[in-house]
Amino acid sequence: MRLGPLARRLVNKILSEERVVAGLMSGTSADGVDIVVIKVRGFGRDIEYKVLHRETVPYPNELRKYILDSIEQGSVHDICLLNYLISEAFSDALKKSLEGSNISLKDIDLIGSHGQTLHHFPEYYSVGGFSSKCSLQLGSVQVIAERTGLITIGNFRVRDIAAGGQGAPIIAYVDYSLLSDSVKGRLVQNIGGIANVTVLPANPEIRDVYAFDTGPGNSLIDFTVGMLYPELSYDPNGEIASKGSCDEEILEELMAHQHVTKPPPKTTGREVFSKSFAKRIIEKGLSKGLSKEDLVATVTMFTVRSIVKNYDLFILPKTRVEEVIVGGGGVKNKILMKHLEEELKRRGLRMLKHEDIGIDSKIKEALGMAILAHTTLSGVPNNIPGATGAERSVVMGEIAL
Repeated sequence: MRLGPLARRLVNKILSEERVVAGLMSGTSADGVDIVVIKVRGFGRDIEYKVLHRETVPYPNELRKYILDSIEQGSVHDICLLNYLISEAFSDALKKSLEGSNISLKDIDLIGSHGQTLHHFPEYYSVGGFSSKCSLQLGSVQVIAERTGLITIGNFRVRDIAAGGQGAPIIAYVDYSLLSDSVKGRLVQNIGGIANVTVLPANPEIRDVYAFDTGPGNSLIDFTVGMLYPELSYDPNGEIASKGSCDEEILEELMAHQHVTKPPPKTTGREVFSKSFAKRIIEKGLSKGLSKEDLVATVTMFTVRSIVKNYDLFILPKTRVEEVIVGGGGVKNKILMKHLEEELKRRGLRMLKHEDIGIDSKIKEALGMAILAHTTLSGVPNNIPGATGAERSVVMGEIAL
């Protein structure tokens, strides 16, 4: 049987033991495209990789605003258009990033792209006798493949959802592969727009690993800051929160949110901890006479307390843990990290950053996309049923030639 040139290229890449892979990621904060290029070989806990290039390329302000507005109240036209615009932004970001490096597009074997999450609904919904969960990541792999000329793999969540999972946390396989320890139990806590944790018992098998979203990460803080301080989109280094005091009454109400106490598997998104949710907090706080700094301090503490509350309820009673490795944009928020470390010390847990073990927090999830694409191309299952609730292990991702 004769194969076309694209099929031959695909076969050659499949048969390669070592690949150069670009990972592209934009998280729920929608601040830009995180890019990493790695040389990688092996699978699971035998994976070996070397970072060749890394960079974050911010979204143009107008595009970021369009994304955030569409998450809140986008029309079908907005969603359709964004699927293409985000692809163009991802492709352009990769090409511009490589211009300042010693790597060219032709050096890369394939791309793994997460895209931009616009909506995540992890509960079953039924229409006409058919039921499904859903999650929508925009940024067509077909467009990226066309713009770059490279094999592109993405849309990872869909297959896991088809297998009964929630399509998230998407990165649990990567945490298992890179951060498992033969002796110590570890938690890998990501604080992006949403906060999620991967539980890695000592010397784990994949069946031992579980993960879930603990609740809000940075997005609720960002929404609150943006409404109170129109000139800002986030709390720089936690400076605003450091000048305020947490209101325990409002915090107690926030801690009663159903997601915080709901047993895993569970995932959530900006559509739950949304701008309208932040607006209600602000209105209540201002009516009580709280300062703007107090309000930012309160939502910051909500992120911290919701994380450790989940540990108390769903992890520490059944899994021996010594360390918590924290990553994501939240590590830049000094007051958040200070409060989190204090809470962890009370539980006898040591806090580390990804940087302490050689991983750049900012590009960790982009690194994960590269590793997921590498495993997908080899037909290796790369979801973790204990994290997503899927009925079985599956190979996630769609391949565009």
